Amino acid sequence: MSGATTNNEIDIRLPMKSVISTLIILAILVALAGASTHFIPAGQYKDVIQDGLPSKVYEQVAPAPVPIWKIALAPVLALTGKNGPKIVVIFALIVILGGSFTILIKTGVINEMLARLEHSFSDRKTTLLAICAFGCAFLCSTFGMMEEFLPVLIIFIPFAIRMGWDDITGFATILLMVGFGFAAATFNPFTVGVAQTLANLPLFSGLSIRIPFFIVIITISILYIIRYANKVEKDPKQSVTYGENNQYQAQADLELKIGEVKNAKAIMALMVGCFLFLAVSVGIGSQIKIVGDLIMIILLLVFLILGIGGGLLSGAGVKNVVRHFLRGLGTFSPAIPVIMLAFSVSYLVEIGLVMDTILFTIAHSLEGFGAHGGAIILFFSQMAINFFVPSGSGQAALTIPILAPLGDIIGVSRQTVVLAYQMGDGFSNMLWPTHPFLMIGLGFAGIRYTKWIKWSLPLHLLIMVICIAFLLLAVEIGY
Repeated sequence: MSGATTNNEIDIRLPMKSVISTLIILAILVALAGASTHFIPAGQYKDVIQDGLPSKVYEQVAPAPVPIWKIALAPVLALTGKNGPKIVVIFALIVILGGSFTILIKTGVINEMLARLEHSFSDRKTTLLAICAFGCAFLCSTFGMMEEFLPVLIIFIPFAIRMGWDDITGFATILLMVGFGFAAATFNPFTVGVAQTLANLPLFSGLSIRIPFFIVIITISILYIIRYANKVEKDPKQSVTYGENNQYQAQADLELKIGEVKNAKAIMALMVGCFLFLAVSVGIGSQIKIVGDLIMIILLLVFLILGIGGGLLSGAGVKNVVRHFLRGLGTFSPAIPVIMLAFSVSYLVEIGLVMDTILFTIAHSLEGFGAHGGAIILFFSQMAINFFVPSGSGQAALTIPILAPLGDIIGVSRQTVVLAYQMGDGFSNMLWPTHPFLMIGLGFAGIRYTKWIKWSLPLHLLIMVICIAFLLLAVEIGY
């Protein structure tokens, strides 16, 4: 096949049933966030100088309850908040993904990739699953990559179906491991790097616990996924989504052949080059702020180059590439209201001036728990804050300047405070429905949020126990 649209193609779309159920959940959370501004006292932390040193002092301020009309319009008004530019960039990223991947689908490039994967790993499926899962976790733990893996998810889910697994397996192998790698960070510049800088710690120090923690978490998670995948392969009825999600099921019977796309090797080289460029950009961005601030823009441009470049290399011609791209712009557009509602929760607590009050309450309560109890409370507190502030670096900037000095008072080292922060922030990224990354990924996979929680909750509970054990160890050894 060269340049023509194939009738034997992978079909990527957002199933409306999944989108609607997600919107309902998020709408309820938006209403609750708005209501909270009516009964939680308003307050703000202010920067002051105490004993010649910069410090933060909490003060109650005039109540700022959000009126009902603003709660109703929060998805639109959120564009005017501090996350407004980020929301716009995510909108652009979503539609560019739709356009670029429609090109790759319609020109047969995705089919070619799946055929090559299937041919190479048909008798080593478990090995492939483990390699993909570990690779995602490792790159996120070191480079802090996250949104960059959405295209990988789009490709891997149909492949997981063809290999005899299901959509949950495909989703977990990529995005769950991305989230857990982000949480079990070793050199992640956007979480560990920012938090350690704010806590006045040597950059990327404390690896004596971070590396063993990463190994334990990722090993357990991969075994959990493999065990489930094997169950589904033996009996498809064991799938959590059995009979519910037919988005990719029909694709299991597609006949995929190698060599039907012109310049396939050149296209694969382009894809590898694009992802290497992203990895390098993230690494540079950890050292040069202006590059770090532009990562999302770079991501958008790389996907654009990948889609258009792959289409042209396939021999589709400029006219067909443009036509496929324009057709695909709306493919993922149903994800836009999901993103708007997800960001509405943080917007409402921001303008209602209740976030600092929640943080003050947490900080004040820590004083009575001692070092061991304080470390655990810090972990769960960061999880709670991540519900409202789904940004690793943003959460660090909000909490570390307040909680790190408090840790000095209760006997929790600053290194342990940072560890509790990264655990609480990272793992809940794959749990809270207010995190756009999770909800967009579930939408791509066609998995309902309730089904995801049913599958992942046992693993999340086990991970929480491991986190607590490592925090208690950290306190005990004076980490």
